[in-house]
Amino acid sequence: MSWDVLVLNYHGSPPADIDAMAAAPDPDPLGDAQSVRNAISRQFDGVDWTDPSWGVYLNDGYSIEFSVGREETVDSIMLHVRGGGDAISAMLQFAQPNKWSLFDCSTSEFIDPTNPSQEGWEGFQNYRDKIVKHYRDEEAE
Repeated sequence: MSWDVLVLNYHGSPPADIDAMAAAPDPDPLGDAQSVRNAISRQFDGVDWTDPSWGVYLNDGYSIEFSVGREETVDSIMLHVRGGGDAISAMLQFAQPNKWSLFDCSTSEFIDPTNPSQEGWEGFQNYRDKIVKHYRDEEAE
């Protein structure tokens, strides 16, 4: 189970909401695969690119998996975030310098880099904790 965030290239100006997204021009590609991996690795020391299509970054408290894909040109990246802590700041750390936008799949909203909402991230953690508690309670019976 993960919190999923889609990375798109709207050059720092994503559509205002999901309705405007349908009418907006398609986002540009993020770049060629190696450049995208380099952009991620510049911000996160120690990303494991053993599988070049799937990078894994482990931090104290959270992990981010970067689903870059196998195509030479990367149109978007799906991030699979797990754990706790300040993962949003970390994601903005690599997205902002590249003018990439982060779309929170759980809230169907772009994360505002000037005022990032924690709603999706906290909602994921609350749901995860509820599921874990449920299974622990079942095992204790």
